[in-house]
Amino acid sequence: MDIMRRLKKKSVIVFLVPLAFNMFFIISLLEANTDGSDESFEAKIIEEELAREKRVEKKSVVSSLFNEAKASYEAKDYETAKQLFEKVVQMDPKNKNARHYVELCDDAMSKDMPLTVSGSLVKRGKANYNKKQYAAAIADFETALASNPSDAEAQEWLAKSQAAYAKTRRTEQMKSEKTTAREDERQTIRERSVAKAEKDAAEQAMLLEVDKGWLPPEKLPREEMQVEEIVSPEELAEKEAKKKLEEKMASVVVPALSVTDADVQDLIRQLMELTGVTIVVDEVKIAELTKDKPIKISLITANPMPLLDILNIAFRTTSLGYKVEANYVLVSTKDEISKEELVTRTYRLKYGVRQTRKVELEKME
Repeated sequence: MDIMRRLKKKSVIVFLVPLAFNMFFIISLLEANTDGSDESFEAKIIEEELAREKRVEKKSVVSSLFNEAKASYEAKDYETAKQLFEKVVQMDPKNKNARHYVELCDDAMSKDMPLTVSGSLVKRGKANYNKKQYAAAIADFETALASNPSDAEAQEWLAKSQAAYAKTRRTEQMKSEKTTAREDERQTIRERSVAKAEKDAAEQAMLLEVDKGWLPPEKLPREEMQVEEIVSPEELAEKEAKKKLEEKMASVVVPALSVTDADVQDLIRQLMELTGVTIVVDEVKIAELTKDKPIKISLITANPMPLLDILNIAFRTTSLGYKVEANYVLVSTKDEISKEELVTRTYRLKYGVRQTRKVELEKME
């Protein structure tokens, strides 16, 4: 670890010296060219200079690492030397000398390691330590000390592994406690939100009850009153007669007709003779209608048709209309036919009927 610290300090110094020189060179270039001409050319020069200095710096750092690793190798500190040479290979993959020294370190460590149980366990424990598997490393070093209690290297690495393991456990415990505290805080926030929502809902419900107390009482729905229409026998008889006459007009068939510019009264007289249905003409209204110009009707039917259809066709293009009465058909103007007649209706209101129940009392003895 001390070697790595010294190496880092030395690398930082080697890196900072060229960097300061580069900054001084760049500032000098910028101050020399104050007129701002050919800026792209100057930028290219600066970029190339920085790239060159970066290569020089990297080469210097690699050379320093290589020398440090070689010194460790010559001091027979093969493990430290291997780590430094591997760092050199990582920074400069084409460095064949560093790769060769890595192999030499492996050979030297394999020859230098005693072929004993404790030595194998110490080696495996170091590998576990480097992988940060401190519990496995502690088990290996304790087993090695059980085999050789005087192994100083195993004792040293056991202490380092126990310290690292304890630090790791403390860090994990702190992380766990911090995570638990955060979860408790989030749970408390959620519970407070739910409690606030329930409180707001309860307050709104109480306010609603107060508002309802100020509302007027609801009116009970009124029961529908039953109404019975009273129809006189005469009116029923008249309705029945009109219905029968309409059915007759719809069923009685008029033979095929061919009438051209015929007078209305002549056409009606002809229809009465063919069907036997009484048709009454409103002479006053028709006279008022035809005083300026007589009404002429042209009607041609290819096939026999009901009387009801004949009247509808004949009066469609004129101002005449008809209305079915109880025993006859009235022909008049459409205005007169469309007038509403005054109709009288009588209704009887049906109130609730009281229901009674017959109760027979038993004879008392």
